[in-house]
Amino acid sequence: MKSSLASLFLGVFLCAASPALAEDVELGPDAFDLNKATAEQLMDIPDANITPEMAEAIVDMAKNKPFELPEDFLKVPGLDNHTLQAINPIEHGGTLWYDPDAELTLAPSKC
Repeated sequence: MKSSLASLFLGVFLCAASPALAEDVELGPDAFDLNKATAEQLMDIPDANITPEMAEAIVDMAKNKPFELPEDFLKVPGLDNHTLQAINPIEHGGTLWYDPDAELTLAPSKC
């Protein structure tokens, strides 16, 4: 019974979140593909506090296996939920983008 309720809540959550993950989002003029970003672009994301080491790790990881889900960025050494929230990856055209003009799609952590 508990697993059925958990599945139901997960389904409702995913349905509610799906508009934020839709691929028909219009991107602003300063948006860039996170899987093709340079280390400099990544370090310039406001409030993300991305170090040169983290930026290089993101670039290297994206070359080997592009990021498909926002949570994939948490595999980068040193990257935490605060940084992920600042990056605010937006799905567009089958990849993840950073758009400084986008609304926040990731809920702030309550931890």
